[in-house]
Amino acid sequence: MNYETLGLEENPFRLTPPLDPKEIVWAGMSEVKEKLEKRIKLSMRTRPSRIVLNWGSYGSGKTHASLYFSKTDRLDDISTELNVQKAKSIKITLPRTSNDIVQAFLRSFLGQYSLEEIHKDFKELEKRFEKEKLVEMIETFSNDNGIADVFKKFIELDLGSDDFDKLKNYIYGDKTKSTLNYLGLPLGLTNDEQITNFLATIINCITYEKKLYSSFIIWLDEFEDIDTIKKSLADRFTTFLRQFIDKTPNNLILFLNFTQKAFMDREDLSIYLGEALSSRAKVKIDFENPTIDEAVAYVKELSEMYKIEDRDLPFDSDETLKYILEHIGNLTIRKINETFSIVLEMAFIEEKEKIDKEFVDSIQEEIIAWEE
Repeated sequence: MNYETLGLEENPFRLTPPLDPKEIVWAGMSEVKEKLEKRIKLSMRTRPSRIVLNWGSYGSGKTHASLYFSKTDRLDDISTELNVQKAKSIKITLPRTSNDIVQAFLRSFLGQYSLEEIHKDFKELEKRFEKEKLVEMIETFSNDNGIADVFKKFIELDLGSDDFDKLKNYIYGDKTKSTLNYLGLPLGLTNDEQITNFLATIINCITYEKKLYSSFIIWLDEFEDIDTIKKSLADRFTTFLRQFIDKTPNNLILFLNFTQKAFMDREDLSIYLGEALSSRAKVKIDFENPTIDEAVAYVKELSEMYKIEDRDLPFDSDETLKYILEHIGNLTIRKINETFSIVLEMAFIEEKEKIDKEFVDSIQEEIIAWEE
């Protein structure tokens, strides 16, 4: 759909997250962005690992934040600004549908940070520290002779070789006798503690002395859904996260994206996180709903990013923006995007060049969130 008549290259207000990193932009929400970046910068410059709770209503921008800092070049810009090594950031959605929730987390982790990429990073570590030192790091951080043997074999193999593919299958759960005998390794990653040690070894090695990565960042999205799974699985997963943090004491920051549910207060968080995990989550960042003025600034800033050069924005005035925003109830970024996407689509259909209050009144029935 071409929005040239409205002075826009395309509709800026997306209803679903973009797949192309070039299309992931940040508009408005300057206070939240500043708070997130302060935490990220602290992690890149200091050693202790941390848990940060991102707290807000549905549609407040938590998932977008995880995509923005994981998929765009923003972390590279920050590392240049601070003159430190780059940070590695990945987003994982809580694997709530799996009966083996820890194994599912491992698969999601490797889906974002592949074994091929990890192998390249370990080879880079070997260049920077020498192989003997890398083996020493592996033995120190693995907390498990079997896991140490996996990584020692891992760094010996060539990418794309049959042996590498067999080891990859082993890590993903191939426990057949022929695979175990061929690789000369014990039974695969059979329990949560081994998976914890496996992941901790990766992060502790690649962030060692901040020589390769200054920090490793994990955004765990939709964490509030932990109350929808069996209590035994929820307890198992929070215990796994606690052990994971304890065994990765340096250079890890875990952002837990948590959507506030109806009638829920912050005091209820320990029920979701478990006492051991909630005691470690000392920092909370509020994704507060925007005010009218903040929402106006968001709409204009996002629209500017898609505006055709030498053209004006399609809205005739700030008053028109405020008129729309005042009639859609409680404001969230998601609701603002949904509303203005519809407004622009209707303006395109009606071949309008400017959006004013009169036009908005004529399409009220099309705006799902409209309230008198």
